[in-house]
Formats: sequence, C-alpha cells, structure tokens
Amino acid sequence: MLTPDQFRVNEVWIAVRVNEAFLFVKDEPYDIYVLIDAGSTYVFGHVLSLAVDEAPNEKDIEALFKKAWESKNQWAEQLIITESSTAENVFRTQAEKNGLSVTIVPLSDLEPIVGQLKESFASDFIGNAT
Repeated sequence: MLTPDQFRVNEVWIAVRVNEAFLFVKDEPYDIYVLIDAGSTYVFGHVLSLAVDEAPNEKDIEALFKKAWESKNQWAEQLIITESSTAENVFRTQAEKNGLSVTIVPLSDLEPIVGQLKESFASDFIGNAT
C-alpha cells in the first residue's frame, strides 16, 4: 500500500480513473481520469474519455500535464499509473515526453491516496445523477 506520507510533494504524480460506473453525457458512457500529486493528494485536474475501450485524447492529457506543471512550476520525477488501464499508453507517452519515469501498480495499492476521492466522486457526483 502506498500512502501520501511516503512521498515528497511533487515527487510523484498519479493518473487514475475515478469513476467505477460510467458517467453518461448525452447517452454516451464516459470515464473520468484525474492527475493527482501523491504527496499532497492535490488534484491537478481531470479529463473525460469516451468509455468504449478508448484512451483519453492525447491533447487533453497534454493540457492536463501542462496544468499540473503550471501549478508546481516543475515536473514530478515519476508518474504512477494503475495496471490494466486503457489510458496507460497516453499517460505514459506524456510522462516520458516530460522526463517522468513511469511505474505501473495495482489500483488497490493506491487506496490510501485515491480511495476517498473515488468514494466522494461516486457518492457526490454519480450518486446524485438521475
């Protein structure tokens, strides 16, 4: 298990899908991916991705990384991506382009860092959908 206190702020960023159930926009299923600082659990931003086995758009991921850089004025050293993610390649490409090493971990290893965010998203956002 990975916990925030194992990381310095801006040492490691995490790319993770926060929704368990699809988010429907105009009857199309979407996933929501966020980029999080592992040490502070600060969420830099999110991207929507059509959920039919598609990865997020490259331009959207590039903009997300740019937003994270602008927030910190530096790149993290490493990006953690969850295993079996359809977004792995697009996040990996952007991370490596900006000098971040990439590590793949099971989602369960990130529970102490992203669990509350995923729960909050499920109850506050998806749970209130009608």
